[in-house]
Amino acid sequence: MAVPAAMSRDEHERVPGRFGGLAAPVERPRPARTRRERRGIRGWMLLMLLTPASLGVVIAFALGAAGPPPPPGPSVRPLSVPAGYRAVANPYFGFAVPASYRPNAAWTDSNGDFFYGDPLHGWVAETLLVARRSPTAATRPPVTFRFFAEGRSTPYTLSGGHPVHVAGASFAWELDVHSRAGWRAVALDTWSRRSSTEMWMLVRAPGPVTRAVLASVRG
Repeated sequence: MAVPAAMSRDEHERVPGRFGGLAAPVERPRPARTRRERRGIRGWMLLMLLTPASLGVVIAFALGAAGPPPPPGPSVRPLSVPAGYRAVANPYFGFAVPASYRPNAAWTDSNGDFFYGDPLHGWVAETLLVARRSPTAATRPPVTFRFFAEGRSTPYTLSGGHPVHVAGASFAWELDVHSRAGWRAVALDTWSRRSSTEMWMLVRAPGPVTRAVLASVRG
């Protein structure tokens, strides 16, 4: 089953760029807004510019496509960091990855996509999105899932969806991913109402590593 399905008007499409990277988000065309709506949007943008989440977005645009570090702000650390692992902390969600999984520039960019490890030895990828509404069990993964560790769009299927607990998350859903390229992975969709931030995580690694990475988020 190829994905993703059509996205809602409130979401941004993510489109593939060259060499496995991703271009800037493209917003769907909208009807002309009234003066009242424009005033409301300007007020909302001013408020968001004062939050750590929006500060991270501003810095990302300023740094360009080089792939910035996680946005600054109060760091959320993993619930656990086993021996041989290191913490990946940012203002939204924290998790642990094996110490050998270094940031991989091929699938990391300034649009909120981060990749640790390599396609041959295992990897952990995340995509951060601004989401004003809670996702649901029917929410499709971002387009990045078709490109992580691949040089082109690769279809996949989903199965085994079930709710999980993630500290600080208002919604958390876990499911299995089966890629047509022949590999399997575990996906985790989390959303914070407080910061309006959604994080999709994709873990393709040996069983013990996958369990340790997910436990560092789920507790």
